[in-house]
Amino acid sequence: MSFPTRRLASALLLLGAATSSLQAQLAAPTGQPDEARPNKANWALANRFGTGALRSVTYTFGVQPRFLGKSDTMYYNWRDRSGSRFMLYVPSPAGGTKRALFDPAKMAEQLTLLSKKPYDATNLPFQAITFLKSHKAFRFTVDTVRYEWTLASESLKSLGRVQRNAPPPADEERDTQGGGFGGGGGGGFGGGAAGRDFKNYAPDSTVFVFARDHNLFLVDVKKGDTTKISTDGAEDYSFGARDTTENRRQLNALSGGGGQQNDGEETEENDANSRDMRVRPNVIWSPDSKSFAFVRRDQRKVKDLFLVNVLANPRPVLLHYKYTMPGEENVTQNELWLYRRGDAAIKQVNVRKWKDQSLQDLHWPVSGDKLRLVRRDRPQRSVDFIELDVATGAIKTLLTDAIEGAALEPKPVRYLAKGGEFLWWSQKTGWGMFYVYGFDGGEKRALTTGQWNANSIVKIDSTTKQVWVSGQGREPGEQLYQTHLYRVNGDGTGFTLLDAGNAHHALTLGENGTPSIVSPSGRYVYDTYSRMDQTPVSVVRDGLTGRVLTKLEEMDVSKLKELGWKPAEPFSVKAADGVTELYGNVFKPFDFDSTKRYPVIHYVYPGPQTEAVTTGFSVGGGQMQLAQLGFIVVQVGHRGGSPLRSLAYHRYGYGNLRDYALADKKAALEQLAARHKYIDLDKVGIYGHSGGGFLTAAAMLLPPYNEFFKVGWSESGNHDNNIYNQNWSEWNHGVRVVAKNDSARGGARAGAAGAQRRGGPGAGNGVGASREVVQDSTNIDNVRFEIRVPTNDELAANLKGNLALVTGDLDNNVHPGGTIRLANALIKANKRFDYYVYPGEPHGYRGAVGTYNQRMLMEYFAEHLLGDYYRGNGEIK
Repeated sequence: MSFPTRRLASALLLLGAATSSLQAQLAAPTGQPDEARPNKANWALANRFGTGALRSVTYTFGVQPRFLGKSDTMYYNWRDRSGSRFMLYVPSPAGGTKRALFDPAKMAEQLTLLSKKPYDATNLPFQAITFLKSHKAFRFTVDTVRYEWTLASESLKSLGRVQRNAPPPADEERDTQGGGFGGGGGGGFGGGAAGRDFKNYAPDSTVFVFARDHNLFLVDVKKGDTTKISTDGAEDYSFGARDTTENRRQLNALSGGGGQQNDGEETEENDANSRDMRVRPNVIWSPDSKSFAFVRRDQRKVKDLFLVNVLANPRPVLLHYKYTMPGEENVTQNELWLYRRGDAAIKQVNVRKWKDQSLQDLHWPVSGDKLRLVRRDRPQRSVDFIELDVATGAIKTLLTDAIEGAALEPKPVRYLAKGGEFLWWSQKTGWGMFYVYGFDGGEKRALTTGQWNANSIVKIDSTTKQVWVSGQGREPGEQLYQTHLYRVNGDGTGFTLLDAGNAHHALTLGENGTPSIVSPSGRYVYDTYSRMDQTPVSVVRDGLTGRVLTKLEEMDVSKLKELGWKPAEPFSVKAADGVTELYGNVFKPFDFDSTKRYPVIHYVYPGPQTEAVTTGFSVGGGQMQLAQLGFIVVQVGHRGGSPLRSLAYHRYGYGNLRDYALADKKAALEQLAARHKYIDLDKVGIYGHSGGGFLTAAAMLLPPYNEFFKVGWSESGNHDNNIYNQNWSEWNHGVRVVAKNDSARGGARAGAAGAQRRGGPGAGNGVGASREVVQDSTNIDNVRFEIRVPTNDELAANLKGNLALVTGDLDNNVHPGGTIRLANALIKANKRFDYYVYPGEPHGYRGAVGTYNQRMLMEYFAEHLLGDYYRGNGEIK
């Protein structure tokens, strides 16, 4: 290596500022001018292609249709180098017509007159509009003032300032992107649902429910009577309440959080500044307005987790929130509560089958007499779809789905028609497919078949019984994560591809992109397709055949190309098994020289909910900018990373949550280096955030990968998943169900027979030799759960390269304790490392701190992989 190798005996701990390593101090004690540094990174090129620098020339990705009522006519907002505009499109089999929704010059003139502020027709200050139900006018907001534009007269009027927390006006149309008869609904928890109105109306609008001080109230609209229908609501066992405490206000401000501190009490809309203590409870009304259901969460026994806001004035403040950890006895309990019109109070209904079960997908399929829901066991390996008779309390199990050595991921139930057959998604064949069941249960047939992933129901026509399904991996010769849209008859016949073409047919970048959009009538499909090496194109297709009728737009990348920008290069390699295909992208410097050798840096995220590999088009972001310093930056998938392939692929890491991705990451880089001589495998870096931070540290610590990866930048990593989120860790690593009175502990290692059978290899790693049991309604109170996930702390003595640990000190998702524990282990192992703590930052680094972090990351790799030691002082140039 070109940099000095002397080691410090202790860690360098710096709060909120760049760590200056001993190497940098020795190499450039007073700093060197740019032209004097022999191994200078290309900072000028990197600065030119930062996210902020490119924002103004990165234009609209694809058409997002907004339909007018139930018609197929739609409008959309589009921005390119000529400016921003709203377009109206009326489809037809001949191609349809497209025109400007309004004259931007007239809009700018009138808006300037009304607001007394100057506006340009090419850059109007709004991107979202809401049509009136009459479709004769639309409204928008600029600087907290609401305006209304009348289409026929081309006139604008001011409606005054927007009233905070006011309900949406009744004459405004709710946004729609099409869809069909649904079925399954969300099983909301607690109060404060999205929406500014505290009133949750019955479908017939004769009554509504609201929550206050943790209890429920029913209001008769005609009589004006208010009845309190619950009395035992309390903090952490609530039907809904507004938390106005300073603790809640500060937790709500952590927009990059995402921990369990907010289960059922509040949303960000229920802020501490509101004087109205009423909130909208997430009750699920029956279609006939006779009943509603509610899932109540009991967190009274759940332990608190703590953070200290050191920036609070006038003195630091202790923050606390509920947070369950893997294997804990006291976790959130889900209860089902029902109310029938005419009853004096809401009542709890016993649907308990498994200890610590969860309840989801509550819905009323026909009327208020029967409620349906899904219950799932704590290990998330068994689910029941059940029907509850509201009058008698009788429970009927419509179907059961179960698996071993993996976890289930049920999707919402959908119905082909009201009171008709329903669709259930299952991986029972090893592939995610939809199956048709009779209304009263009993499988009738498969709706989709094959070795591919049927991912989601996009639309159902309840009259024709046609279903639109999105999926991945079905089209031969294509990258397996590219999304397509299909139509199939409810009897499984007539399966048709509607958006053919070797591309990712989705509006979003990741592998699980938003699929092509079906118009309300089903006659048209709005498709935006792209690849990493293909600019997005938005077209309209015939809804019957998939034939392209007209091209609407193509993303404008002209300004990017003028700057010298180039897209990343997609590739595929084999996994470490030599058989499984993996997909990725390579980012090169825009001044790339094929005769040179470049250090390579691997961006990683282990999943298993995503591999964080871009499937569609992307300008590039932080990875592209990092490459401009003089690196090859790589993102590539791995077995165990994505749910969009087979169950075996997705759950490859079950029971091995720390190490499973590393072999494939190393194998991928080795194959790329064998193909391309410009990749220097003697200089390999790795970095990632959250799970990617965890994987980065594991790569730097676990042999033999600690020899292969030389430099690692680890952000907000869950280095010890035993103190991370209970639900996530148990779901993805596996948990053992054992008898509560089984006292055997301390002997079992990964691969014990019981763990191999149900909990997954390693689910009980290091916990004990207690025997796993099958839980059911007969032993609910006589089982407990065991789990131990291998940690990065255990590997601290193996560190050889340069590792930076980064965290925000107010991370209420991945607690900073995970990073601090690893730092403690490294200190005890007498290892040098770099440590960054961002004061006041949650899990996602916000604003200027995010920019600062990207700069520190780039400097770290420039120093240790390029030998560019310019950090002789505190100045950032």
